[in-house]
Amino acid sequence: MNAVIGQVRPCADALYNSPYEPWSKWLTGEIGKYPFPYYDPLEFMIHESHARGLEFHAWFNPYRALMNTDLGIDSSSLVFKNPEWFVTYGKNMYFDPGLPEARKHTVNVIMDVVNRYDVDGVHFDDYFYPYRIAKTEFPDSISFEKYKGEFTNKDDWRRNNVDLLIKKLNDSINQVKPHVQFGVSPFGVWRNKSVDPRGSDTRGGQSCYDDLYADVLKWLQEDWIDYVVPQIYWSIGFEAAPYEVLARWWSENSFNHPVIIGQGVYKVNANSDVRWKEPDQIGKQIRLNRELSQIKGSAYFSSKSFKGNPLGLTDSLKTNLYKTVALAPAWNVITSSVDRQYPITFIGREKGIQLMWQGDEHLGELSNHARYVVYRFSKNEQIDLSNSKNIIALLTTETVYFDAAAKRKKKYTYVVTSLDRFNQESKPTVGYAIKNSGSSWKTFSTPIK
Repeated sequence: MNAVIGQVRPCADALYNSPYEPWSKWLTGEIGKYPFPYYDPLEFMIHESHARGLEFHAWFNPYRALMNTDLGIDSSSLVFKNPEWFVTYGKNMYFDPGLPEARKHTVNVIMDVVNRYDVDGVHFDDYFYPYRIAKTEFPDSISFEKYKGEFTNKDDWRRNNVDLLIKKLNDSINQVKPHVQFGVSPFGVWRNKSVDPRGSDTRGGQSCYDDLYADVLKWLQEDWIDYVVPQIYWSIGFEAAPYEVLARWWSENSFNHPVIIGQGVYKVNANSDVRWKEPDQIGKQIRLNRELSQIKGSAYFSSKSFKGNPLGLTDSLKTNLYKTVALAPAWNVITSSVDRQYPITFIGREKGIQLMWQGDEHLGELSNHARYVVYRFSKNEQIDLSNSKNIIALLTTETVYFDAAAKRKKKYTYVVTSLDRFNQESKPTVGYAIKNSGSSWKTFSTPIK
């Protein structure tokens, strides 16, 4: 695993110290109540992720405001303070996406986090306009009449409302911190081919374009988002929406953006579809992903599902498909850090060897390193930095690594590189270490041309 997507705004509230919205009840059990002893969960999550070489993407719900109106409205809630921004649909309350002030507030909330916290990404899930409730129209007729402009079709107007939010956020993030990625995790079906020839060969159910008013293909085509995480929470062979059909469709419709498949690990051995009782269902999905050019990885909902090791999945990933370190996909951005090199020095130990290198000086936030990568190769082994099995360490601030596994009378080749905030890798530096029968080593290093 190389990234954490952590929820920070479930319902117009905050799992951090926000000037715009109250502390979340999901943290303390009471809305508006800060944790005691005091700490900032977002700050904690970022620090602990980065300490492990993981990216941290802050996950926001853009429109959901209150779950279950039967429980009443607390005076600390934004729904109580600004009722004109919200509508009730079913038993939940939502920001009305048609209101400019509601969109502005959401942008302000997210940009406050981008400006004040060292996040690597901003993430939305599939909740834009809510999933349809049968025979119940979303109650936005007043805002439609007031703000429809030249739109005569309400569905087109709704999609435009979401477009405005996505574009504004993309522009705002790029203006202040262009290394912060903006990604969306839409419902797995954009549109069915039966209603649009561009759609997937799936049938039935809702779609993100027609029901959630999220035109994700447009966002990819217009370069308004940096990556997409379609939620393909179905099995291979599932009749209405087969995993294999949708994985190929998203790979072919990525508009050259990374596709990170959202995979429903929570269904393993816990779903009416009998295919989820197959121990290798997720394994087969991962192997299919690796055959498709634009699929760059997986995002699992959710992390807690791995704790129970369902059908041995967690163990299987550790020993097989995920047994090596995985670097996050690099952006198509060239920074000055790609020209950096890190000459290696060595200190021989009785039971290993210690590598050291000079770290980066201050090159600026974007060009400075975010992580160091250490590779090791055996004698006469070809240097191949594209194969992650050769990575033995992924470090953050450390410029020292002790290889306790180095054997006597062995010759090793080590390579050190760094990754910047765009995951661009620097030029490699190679170092050779030959251990004699005693504790002494012969070593030298030189940059690879």
